[in-house]
Amino acid sequence: MLKHLLTDGDGFMTIEYNSHGQELIVRVDRSKINTYGKSALGRMLFRLHMYLCTADVQACRTYYEKLSRVDGQYLEWRKIVLVKSGPKWVFVQANTFLAGDEITFKEYKPTMEGVIQSWMEGAV
Repeated sequence: MLKHLLTDGDGFMTIEYNSHGQELIVRVDRSKINTYGKSALGRMLFRLHMYLCTADVQACRTYYEKLSRVDGQYLEWRKIVLVKSGPKWVFVQANTFLAGDEITFKEYKPTMEGVIQSWMEGAV
């Protein structure tokens, strides 16, 4: 979507890239979201939908691979994002237990072990 919005969004979204400071700044013109941004996304989704409805696999594959290819400038941006991103977020579902008239709410550590423990104790 990013690549499509940058090329077909009529300037509603821009990215400022500072290679020396290893920074990316995404700027979105809020006044253009409903006009240019929404219509650009609509055109992209409509095109994908038409490929799906007509079963035009080859054209869809060509279009999608062009949009999703990470090369050139996008590859540089990807490197910055990976360096700056924090640890992967792990969602762990808490459990609620009822013992007689008492309700207990138990949370778990945001780790893979916490996910497993939550599922085991939740009797899922």
